Amino acid sequence: MFDYLIKNGLIVNGKKEKAFPGAVGVKDGKIAEVFHSAEGLPQLPGNRILDAKGGYVTPGFIDIHRHGDWEALRNGDDELLNRQGLTTVVNGNCGLSVAPAGERYAREIMDFLGSVTGDPSCGYGGRNGNQNAEGDSRSKRCDKVPPAATMAEYMTALGHTKRSVNTGMLAGNGTIRASVKGYASGKLSREEQKAVWKALEESMEAGALGVSLGIAYAPEFEYDREGLVEALQPLKNSDIPITVHVRNEGDGELMAMREIIAVAKALHIPLHVSHLKCIGKKNWGKRPREILKLFDEAVADGVQVDFDLYPYLTGSTQLVHVLPPECQQGGTEAILARLSDPVCRKKLTEILQKPSDEFENIVELAGLDKIYASTLHTAEYAPYAGQSIAEIAGQLGRDPYDTLYDILLAEKCRVTMLDTIASEEDMLYFLADERANLISDAIYPAGGKYHPRVCGAFPKLLVDYVRDKKVFSIEDAIYKMTAKPAGVLHMERGILDVGMPADINVFHLENLAVPADFDHPDRFCTGFDYVMVNGQIVVEKDIWRNSGCGQVIPGWKGV
Repeated sequence: MFDYLIKNGLIVNGKKEKAFPGAVGVKDGKIAEVFHSAEGLPQLPGNRILDAKGGYVTPGFIDIHRHGDWEALRNGDDELLNRQGLTTVVNGNCGLSVAPAGERYAREIMDFLGSVTGDPSCGYGGRNGNQNAEGDSRSKRCDKVPPAATMAEYMTALGHTKRSVNTGMLAGNGTIRASVKGYASGKLSREEQKAVWKALEESMEAGALGVSLGIAYAPEFEYDREGLVEALQPLKNSDIPITVHVRNEGDGELMAMREIIAVAKALHIPLHVSHLKCIGKKNWGKRPREILKLFDEAVADGVQVDFDLYPYLTGSTQLVHVLPPECQQGGTEAILARLSDPVCRKKLTEILQKPSDEFENIVELAGLDKIYASTLHTAEYAPYAGQSIAEIAGQLGRDPYDTLYDILLAEKCRVTMLDTIASEEDMLYFLADERANLISDAIYPAGGKYHPRVCGAFPKLLVDYVRDKKVFSIEDAIYKMTAKPAGVLHMERGILDVGMPADINVFHLENLAVPADFDHPDRFCTGFDYVMVNGQIVVEKDIWRNSGCGQVIPGWKGV
């Protein structure tokens, strides 16, 4: 009757309904039956019965905000995803998707994205602690840039990759602009605007789930509010969401939120704010309440708004992002030229030492003692990976601002940073909101140390804030990791219901462990009895199976 019967579990169906004892029958990759009782269950051979032994049975977790665009094409992160209960992921976030890169500016785009998505021409270089011989050999086979000129090329390649996790993709608005104009400053010409529209339309037709924006990053910060509305015109009056890394998460955050709400309202499209946080101690406490009030007002005004965040107080992004926008214009070579100029460096230091609501001044908000260079590649600086800019400067006997510029110069801006920027009180306040989704915002730079959220974000919520601190109920936490994110991107997943894909986790809260930390960020989670993707077991008692049973999540067909 069934391929598998999961019995003796507490069912948390993803819909925030109270957990109940029951069983789940799986057939042909789908949920065939959900039993609300342990009585009268069908008889199956022993190898087809999965005994939950009083543990929770939940939908597989869904992470709609990762940057594993290249890893998806080489199975580089399948195991670490499945081992934390992730059965579906979405890449291409923050406007920084690897496709559609076009042809003319493709190399420049890949260089710019390297500190977030990694080097497309090399293997999975950042994680080594859990990599076995098969993984090493597999990664070395990637000796050329995978196809990414168009979203269709990328999605075709993704479809040929047999993953053990379901994978979707967003079209990056920044990459689309860069594919047309590179990282040059200024407004788009009429012909360039038409090319942007064409790339956006073709990306949606190819199966992108939505459009991601990274207005804080080059070249997307070249758009003002009207420019964003114009660039996104093909989405107007659709249900296609924009997922947005806003222009400023520090002193100018309210202004940045008003900007993107106005864009969504002008286009009549859903708005999803990425990795919501308030950077800088002076902004903690009051600002989160102002933001949610602003969202309430937007909803009352007819704008659909929700958001996501990760369960850590330390973020991770490109180190070059600490520079003001005018210093990031023109691409990597232009940035390096400015950083080589003593006059520019002096002016830059003066800017970074002062508060600003015009750009997200992380240096002033967090301090160089809280900004860590996590991925470094050169012989000169690689030994300092994981240390703060202030610590590195102290060891070298240099000014910390000059050290920052010297690192960016030597590494050609291909540096990832960790920055301790947020408040736990703010994080929990945001996460308690009905509109909140849990994400990882995992980035994949080659070399150095990853953020532990790459391997542990989802079980961390369960371990820290459901089991240990009892901040959230199991039902509410699972909803934020399953049905809620599925709904944001219109994916038919995330609920234990008849007819839904059989993406299922079985675990005991008391057994879950998240060993990944900032010293050892590449340690896998443990404690999952079973993880199932499309009706096939991919994890059993912490043993991973490279099943190849994942699917490409289909997106919109036309706009």
